[in-house]
Amino acid sequence: MGSMDRAGARGRRPRPESYTWPLLVVVVAVLPQALVPAQYRVGPPLFVPVVETVALLVLLAIAARPGPVPRSARSVLLGLFGLLVVANTVAAARLVTLVLDDGKVDGVTLTAGRLLVAALLVLEVNVVTFALLYWELDGGGPAGRTAEPAPYPDFQFPQTLTEGLAEPGWRPRFGDHLYVAFTNLVAFSPTDTLPLTRRAKGLMALQSMISLGVLAVVLARVINILPG
Repeated sequence: MGSMDRAGARGRRPRPESYTWPLLVVVVAVLPQALVPAQYRVGPPLFVPVVETVALLVLLAIAARPGPVPRSARSVLLGLFGLLVVANTVAAARLVTLVLDDGKVDGVTLTAGRLLVAALLVLEVNVVTFALLYWELDGGGPAGRTAEPAPYPDFQFPQTLTEGLAEPGWRPRFGDHLYVAFTNLVAFSPTDTLPLTRRAKGLMALQSMISLGVLAVVLARVINILPG
């Protein structure tokens, strides 16, 4: 009976993924950036929360639409997420440059608090934008991963490698890609999940470079500023 249940589970198509968690994460990412007063803002620029808001609206439109996700909508999302990655990369590079250039903006030396706020915002956007991009790219996105047969994956999760770690027909969801983005930020390398494609490897390398630059340069500056 157990083997018949497993066979039946393999034959069933996975349920479409809910967009609730991606929507919530984008909201959580936008709010701190929008609430930081202009006098404390170093980066990311206001362009980033604006693009995140547009992405939020597109996600809402997709979530409210019955039926499969149109290919054009996925292309729009990939373009928006790609813009966020570029904008946050520029923001991180600008922040590191400011710190190396005596930590001054318009002749005013940046305080430890202002640098910490800027670093935390860049790192927050780093996790969220790369998680969204991994989620939308991996195996054709949330719609592609439920197709039969599913496209080749961009990431190898332990559950897909070893039988018995998850239910038959397991597919990664947004929470899994969010975890990959977070661990890549703090470890500067893959942990339990391996990138398989060149684009996944390139994106993970870029994410690690951003987090390494911010953590090593900005936080070192903050430690030097704080009284001993």
